[in-house]
Amino acid sequence: MDLGILAMKPFAGGMIDNADIAFKYLRQYPDVIPIPGFDSVDAVDQVVSFYESPNRLTASDEQLMEKYRSELGKQFCRRCEYCQPCPNGVMITPAMGYRIVASRMSPVVATEFLREAMESVKSCEDCNTCIERCPYELPIPEILRANYDIYERHVAELGKS
Repeated sequence: MDLGILAMKPFAGGMIDNADIAFKYLRQYPDVIPIPGFDSVDAVDQVVSFYESPNRLTASDEQLMEKYRSELGKQFCRRCEYCQPCPNGVMITPAMGYRIVASRMSPVVATEFLREAMESVKSCEDCNTCIERCPYELPIPEILRANYDIYERHVAELGKS
């Protein structure tokens, strides 16, 4: 159709933590223009530097891309926040990311960092307002419960309450 595509959230809302791989993937498609969010000038410079040389995918790059694909699947929060605000005060966005935060940091750090958000999950009444708002049609209450189960296990293992 001779159209370009704007790719919002090329880091999948923070789920992809490897800029090189994210941009190697996107650069395979010349009509895709990524519009990432940046937290520093250095991050902008890093991404710009990817475009200063030809895009070369290696077998290990493709394996890493497949690893992200298989780990994330299609049911992960991109942190768009369209689900917010929750009528019951659940801090949906941070609680949706608990599993990934705990795997990247550690359960000790994750339980402390996301304690308030995870404790708010107990207020979920399955009203499904968040599901109606989610452009990715995620089963948000189900994912929140699964993440809360992981959080509770971590808290128990760490001897916290």
